[in-house]
Amino acid sequence: MAMRKLAIIGYSDEKFSKEAGRFTAQINPAGVKFNKGLEYTGGDKVNVTVPSKKFEKMKATTMSFEFILDGTGVIPESRPVDNAVADFEKTAYSVNNEIHRPNFLIVSWGSFVFKGQMTTADYEYTLFRGDGTPLRVKISLSVEGYMDPVTEAAEVDRRSPDLTRRIRLTGGENLATLCHRFYGDAAYCADVARVNGLPGFRDIEPGTELLFPPLGRNG
Repeated sequence: MAMRKLAIIGYSDEKFSKEAGRFTAQINPAGVKFNKGLEYTGGDKVNVTVPSKKFEKMKATTMSFEFILDGTGVIPESRPVDNAVADFEKTAYSVNNEIHRPNFLIVSWGSFVFKGQMTTADYEYTLFRGDGTPLRVKISLSVEGYMDPVTEAAEVDRRSPDLTRRIRLTGGENLATLCHRFYGDAAYCADVARVNGLPGFRDIEPGTELLFPPLGRNG
C-alpha cells in the first residue's frame, strides 16, 4: 500500500466547498497534538475560598504538528526548499485576494480531517549549501479549529440545548432588544442574524423563530 501523505487544503469559503490550493508534505509528521479547553466566567466573589464559575463555552481546538521540507535530493520529490516554502505559504498563510484573508484550511492525514485556519508557523532551517542556500527546514504549524457560525450554532444547540435559546419573535420585539437582553449588548444582532440565515437584522416578521447561541457574554 502506498504511503499516504499529509495534505493541507486551502478553501476560499468558510463552508469549505471552494478549493483554493493544496500542499502535500514531503515527509509525514512524527506526531500530532490537539489542544482542547473550556472557558468559564465569574468566580470573582469576595471572601470565597473556591468561587463557583459558570461554564461559558468550549474553546476552539488547536491542532499542531511539525513537518520537514528537504531539498537535498535524498528523499523522493525533493525540490528547492524556497519553492516548497512558497507553495506551503500560498495555501496556508498568504492572503487570498478573492476573500482578502488567508484561506480556510482542512488538514487531512489518515483518519484525521481537521477544519481550521492557521495561527502560527515556526521555521527552523537546519541544513545549508556552502553559499547559504537552505537545504532543509522544519516547520512547526498550529491550526485553530473553525466552524462557520451557522454550523457552530447547530452543533452547540445539539450538544448543549440549555446554553442556546430559541425565541419566537412577537409583535413589538426586535432583534436588537433581544440581543441586549440575552447578551447585554445590542451589537450582537448582526451575528444572530447571520446564524439564523437572515439577510439583515431589521424588519423581521413577528412569529419568526430565532436561535440565540452563546456568542460571548451570555445572559
